[in-house]
Amino acid sequence: MDRRRDTHRVTCKCVLFSLDHKKVLVVDYGKEGYGLPGGHIDEGESPDTAMARELFEELGLKEIPLKHADFGQHRNGKIVLGYHGAIDVDTPLVPQDSEMKRAVWVEVKDIVNGKIEVPSYKNLIVGHYAV
Repeated sequence: MDRRRDTHRVTCKCVLFSLDHKKVLVVDYGKEGYGLPGGHIDEGESPDTAMARELFEELGLKEIPLKHADFGQHRNGKIVLGYHGAIDVDTPLVPQDSEMKRAVWVEVKDIVNGKIEVPSYKNLIVGHYAV
C-alpha cells in the first residue's frame, strides 16, 4: 500500500439522491453489502476531483453537481469525506468497477428504519433527510 494511503486513510463517498430525495443510489458489493459510490483520493488529487473521477469510473456519470456534506469514520478506520448530489432515477448508469455487482435505487426511509443496511454510511445518508 502507498505510504500516504496507509498513513492518511481518506476516501470520498457520494450520496446520490433522486430528484425528490426519497431514494438514494447504493452500490451492491455482494458479500460486502451495500455502500456508496466513491473511493480513495489519488496522490496530488483534490477531494472534489477524486469524487468526480470515481463517479465516472464506477457509474459512467459526468459533471454531476455535488455539495460537500459531512465527514465521518468508516468502520475500518478510514476517514470518509461525504458529498451529496441529486440525479434523475432514469439517468443511465454504466457500472464499470469489477468490485461492485450493481447500483440500485433504494428508499431512504428503508435505510432510516433499518430495512436496508448501509452501516458505514447511514449517517451520511440520513443526516439531512426528514422522514
